[in-house]
Amino acid sequence: MTVPSSILLWSADELYDPPAAPCCLRSTRAGDRAAVYRTGAGGGVVALVEFTTDAEPRAEGGWHAGAVVRPLPHPLPRPVLLADELLGPVFRHLRTRRRLPEAAGERLTALLAPTPR
Repeated sequence: MTVPSSILLWSADELYDPPAAPCCLRSTRAGDRAAVYRTGAGGGVVALVEFTTDAEPRAEGGWHAGAVVRPLPHPLPRPVLLADELLGPVFRHLRTRRRLPEAAGERLTALLAPTPR
């Protein structure tokens, strides 16, 4: 599994009707993965995005790329993210999309892994 290397901030509306080519970092390449953080009340990591194309400039500024959005069956709420020593500093003051440090991406992947029964 590819570890997420960036975080995208979406409203609840974007999660229910995801863009075909969401905003991304200029360095985004096909095969990269991003964690989607839902903003507002009940925020947390709610989906993963797998980019299918490299980033391209948007006419109105910024960058976008083709993607497949995979909502999580069990999102990670903000309090869980903030309580984690690796993830807390990353998620505490989110303002826009950003790079996710590799160690934090690995920790997030571990927390999202299904629990064996």
